[in-house]
Amino acid sequence: MSINNSNISAGKDINKADVSNINRAGAAISIEASDRAGASIDIPIKAKKLTKQRRKKAMNTIALANILLLGAVFTGGFIYVTMLPHETVANDENRMLAKFPEFNVKAYASGSFTEGVANYFDDTVHNRSDIKQFIAEALMPIKGLKYGGECAELYGNGTEKKVTLPVTTTTVRTNNVTTATTTAPVTTTTQPEEEAPGDGELTNNILIVNKRGINLYGGAWGAEQEYASYVNAYKEALPNVNVYSMVLPTASSFYLPEKYSDLAQSEKEDFDRIDEALANVISVDAYYALNAHKDEAIYSRTDHHWQPLGAYYAAQQFAYAAGVPFTDLSEYEKVTLPGYVGTLYMYTQSATLLNNPEDFVYYKPKSPVSVTQYDTHFGSPVAADLLLDPTDMPNSGYYMVFGSDERIVQVNTECKNSRTLVIFKDSYGNALLPMLTGSFENIYLCDIRYFDLNAIEFIKNVQATDLLFTMCSFSAAGGNRYSIYNNLVK
Repeated sequence: MSINNSNISAGKDINKADVSNINRAGAAISIEASDRAGASIDIPIKAKKLTKQRRKKAMNTIALANILLLGAVFTGGFIYVTMLPHETVANDENRMLAKFPEFNVKAYASGSFTEGVANYFDDTVHNRSDIKQFIAEALMPIKGLKYGGECAELYGNGTEKKVTLPVTTTTVRTNNVTTATTTAPVTTTTQPEEEAPGDGELTNNILIVNKRGINLYGGAWGAEQEYASYVNAYKEALPNVNVYSMVLPTASSFYLPEKYSDLAQSEKEDFDRIDEALANVISVDAYYALNAHKDEAIYSRTDHHWQPLGAYYAAQQFAYAAGVPFTDLSEYEKVTLPGYVGTLYMYTQSATLLNNPEDFVYYKPKSPVSVTQYDTHFGSPVAADLLLDPTDMPNSGYYMVFGSDERIVQVNTECKNSRTLVIFKDSYGNALLPMLTGSFENIYLCDIRYFDLNAIEFIKNVQATDLLFTMCSFSAAGGNRYSIYNNLVK
């Protein structure tokens, strides 16, 4: 039996018997013009399998987005670091930035060339100061040790390692006379190393408290005896010259709160031991003079140096000891430079110091002086100014009004007392020079670390009547003391 398609399309009824007959005959229904021709049959997928497929698709999308984002970040960073102008000077650190290293096979083989390239790009990134300020304000507050349960920050580990040194004998030959100095076994300390500034006076243990940075003095541990022996040797070689020692305390002596006293050693105790070891050398007690004025702005809060006012009080104490006149502070022109943020911020990147700048106040002598500047071999003389113009200085470099360390400076004054003073100093001593222009007829300022002559011969050649060793405790008890000895035997 067959069924005409026209009957189906016409909607005619088919009875049960017809259907039964169709089934028995096994006939096939042919749909030749149906609108379902070519239609697919959807088979339902289980919900768990569908969820897994959707998750996989989402993860692929996220992975692709991450790749594109990271690619954009690395590309942008590469362009920023390499293509944009590179900084050359760090005004906030008062230094020149790294230079691109010169290539040579030896440097490349040792790895120093690639290290220099990395350092160059790291040190000279565009808008460096803005990036550093962001780090200081947003990131550094969560770094470091909050010490003592209050708003105090400790940079460095505050620990020392004690080392026992053997007996040593130092032989000094001056004026054809040989002097032997024996040093007994002493216990010294080594503190964690940190890249130091040009004057090398900073330890890496710095406490920020009461909006002030304080270098934590680690103690001399016998080094004070060596310092005294070296100064004594100068006096032995220069019997007709007045020799003075004025070791300068730092802010650690006056501004370290009592609750943190266990973090530092006593500078005063080391100064007393130096005084006991000096022979025929006049000790100048700068600690006493500065302690009397510690409530004044005699030390910087943001820099490891003192303020010129502190130098004034120390110079006054020295003038009394030397028996020379001294100009009252009222006879100077006072200059105030606001916004000073110095070396202690550079070493800690502390937002506390950055956000609490201070005034840098210095004093210009009104009496005229003649200044000649030499190189460290006492050659190449040129006329110079006693104080530099701070107009173009970054606010981090205001201490540089006193000039650089790598030079010898001669000052001729109107104080006609036939007294010639040679000062061997570290960077602290720079601030003393203007304060002594009313006390000596001639002054030679020499940094003991960069001096390239035999010191005894130099002192005799300039016909000095007075010799002053003045440096902060970190120099007298640290490696800078060796420069005193080295310049004695050159």
